[in-house]
Amino acid sequence: MDIEQRTKTLTTAYIHSYNLALQEVKNPNLAAQIATAVIMVINTNIPEQPAINPLAAFFAQLAAQQPEPGKKEGSDSDRTENAAD
Repeated sequence: MDIEQRTKTLTTAYIHSYNLALQEVKNPNLAAQIATAVIMVINTNIPEQPAINPLAAFFAQLAAQQPEPGKKEGSDSDRTENAAD
């Protein structure tokens, strides 16, 4: 979830919480405090997505494509064993 989506979600939650609290307690200051507490709890429960470093992802893909050191692709050792069978 990016910052714009998170802001929109928390703003909507604040407005709904404030309106509901205001209907219940009939005190605007207390309703604002309740709504603030609600969005603080929601914000702490939204899972964080780790930031992706594009350079690290690129190097990880390169490393995955490289053959293992000391092991040649298409080595003749497999062919000689199969030919002897």
